[in-house]
Amino acid sequence: MSSSVVLLALMALVLLVLALVLLLGARQQGKKDTKDQFVLAQLERRLGQEESAEDEAIRQRKVWKGGPRNWNEFLLRAGVVPTTMFYVTFWLIILIPTLLAGVFGGMIAAGAAFVLLLALSLFRLWLKAETLRKNLVRQLPDFLDRVVRMMTIGNSMGAAFHNAAAGTELPLRDVIDRTVSLNRSGKEIDVALHYVSRQYGLHELYLLASVIGVALKYGGRSDQVLERMSAFMRDLEQARAEMKAMSAELRLSAWVLALLPVGLACFILVFNNALFMGMWEDPAGKMMLVGAVVLQISGSYWLYRLAKSI
Repeated sequence: MSSSVVLLALMALVLLVLALVLLLGARQQGKKDTKDQFVLAQLERRLGQEESAEDEAIRQRKVWKGGPRNWNEFLLRAGVVPTTMFYVTFWLIILIPTLLAGVFGGMIAAGAAFVLLLALSLFRLWLKAETLRKNLVRQLPDFLDRVVRMMTIGNSMGAAFHNAAAGTELPLRDVIDRTVSLNRSGKEIDVALHYVSRQYGLHELYLLASVIGVALKYGGRSDQVLERMSAFMRDLEQARAEMKAMSAELRLSAWVLALLPVGLACFILVFNNALFMGMWEDPAGKMMLVGAVVLQISGSYWLYRLAKSI
C-alpha cells in the first residue's frame, strides 16, 4: 500500500513539474511579447515628442529605497537569471523532500519541511545577493579611479564613464553595461545610475549618481570630487571590515540564537509530530506554542537588527 502511495505521489510530482515548466514558458513568451510592444511604443514616442530630461531627472530622484520592489529584482540582486530550469530546480529541491516527509511523517511533517526548505532557499538567495552587493561595492573605487584618469586626459564625464566601462570586470561590468545602455537610449548618465542603483540596491552607486548629476548641471572639478569619493569608499570599506572582524563572535551568536529554535522546531515536527500535536490539543500547550512563535518572531527581528547594524 505504501509503495503505491509513493508511486502515485511521485507521478503527481512529475505532472506538477511539467505543468510548472509549461506555465513558466508561457509566461516568458508573454513577457517577451510585452517587451516587444514596449519597445515599439517607445520608438513611436521618441519619433513623436521627447520628454524633457529635466522632468525625467526629477521623477527619478526620489528618496532612496534599498529593498527590492519585486521578485525579479530580488533575483537580479542575487545574480540569478530567472530561467525555466532555475524555477524547476528551485521547486524540486523543495517539493521532493516535502513529499518524502509527507509519506513517512504525515501532513504536519510535510508542512514543516516545506516551510523550512522554502525559508532556506530564500535565505540562500539573500546570501548570494549580499555577497554580490559586497563585491560590487568593492569594485566601485577602482572604477572611479579609471573614470578620473579618463577625465584627467581630457574626456568629458559621459565619455570617461563609457571608456572606463570597457575595462571593468564582473560583476560590476553588468551594472555598468546596464547604465551605459540606458544612457545610449537617451537618458542622462545620472538618471541611468539612479535607476540601476535602485535595481541592485547599491546606495554607494546612488550617491555617485547624485555627484555626477551635480557635476553635469553646475560643472566644476568633478574629477577631484570623484577622486575624493573613491578614497572615501575605500576608507569606509576598510572600517566596515575592521568592525566586522571585531564583532564576528557577536554576529555569529545572533544568527545561532535566531535560527537554532526554528531548526529544532522543524526537526521535531518532521520526526516526532505526536509531541507537537499533544501540545496543540491541550489549551495550555496551545497558548505556549503561540507565545513561543510570537517571541521567536520578535526576538529574531531584533537579533537581525543587531547583526545588521554592525
